[in-house]
Amino acid sequence: MSRAARWWLLSDLHLGDLDEDPRLPGRVLPEFLHREVLAASGPQQRVAFVGDTFELAGFDEGGSLARLESILASHPATFEALAACAAGGVQLHFVCGNHDVELARPAVAARLSELLSPGEPTRIQVHPWLLHVPQVLVAEHGHQHHALHRIPELLRTGVNGTDGLALPPLAAWHAQPSSSRVSRARAVARACLESERAERRVRESAYDGMLQTASAGLTLDEAAVRALARLSRFRTVQALPRAATRMVLAAAGRRSAGEKAPAAAGRSARILEAHGSGVAWYISGHTHRALESALEASSTRYANTGTWSSDVRGGGPDQSDRQAFPYVVVDVAHDGGTSGGLRYWRPDGG
Repeated sequence: MSRAARWWLLSDLHLGDLDEDPRLPGRVLPEFLHREVLAASGPQQRVAFVGDTFELAGFDEGGSLARLESILASHPATFEALAACAAGGVQLHFVCGNHDVELARPAVAARLSELLSPGEPTRIQVHPWLLHVPQVLVAEHGHQHHALHRIPELLRTGVNGTDGLALPPLAAWHAQPSSSRVSRARAVARACLESERAERRVRESAYDGMLQTASAGLTLDEAAVRALARLSRFRTVQALPRAATRMVLAAAGRRSAGEKAPAAAGRSARILEAHGSGVAWYISGHTHRALESALEASSTRYANTGTWSSDVRGGGPDQSDRQAFPYVVVDVAHDGGTSGGLRYWRPDGG
């Protein structure tokens, strides 16, 4: 059987129930899907949204379902283009990010599939943590390696939804926008303590059972999955200074720098290689910094899909040209070889 396929990967559209972003990702995406994905010929087309596609954070199950439908109703052209892709045989993959981890709820994932592909539900796949294509790529949003956004017990989402999961420190800060800074700081401190407790639970046998189940779905060795899950860890002594620095920079209208592949990407790639599951590409989003680079001590290539929202960071062409929308393409040849990399799409065809 031929392994030939083309993967289109993009992230951080942050689609809400209002079309307020000046960059209008909800209006640009349908044109991209029609002109690039649906117009492509050749091998199997697959589109992966690498997290923070939707703004769903902070809702219970019923609220998540209503919010998802409201978002799609507010972006009818996006909804129609995604449905057209699914109807045309394109596989759509949604990797959960810290802004749309609620997609991992079974009921929400099922509703997304029902809305976009009622006749062929298998064409819509939701990945709570990782998307793994053997020998080709691993894609994850990247928030699990960022202490301020990390959700230690992420895999519990598929069991009990996001209810009861530790609220990441930065989410705790933003959850009370009208409260005083003192109250918000206390909420962050409580979130830090709960994240510490959650990190201990991740290392208990009950969570090992979830990792074992996840390993089967990911087609990865259980030991590799366990090592990946424990690669990063929340530590209050490191997180609080970072949170304080971030708040100071934000108040000054500045962002922290970072124009190289995150260290966690290299460690992840080397873990996979050590367990005989090396991939050609490691792809993430989250930072809003589109980037492609080599990984230290690994044959895996790294790519960050950047953002289609107006919150562009980094030094790529999308910083000065807001009509440049980053994405990653990975072409898989009949023999399994890959090519591709970071690209920029412009609605005007430039």
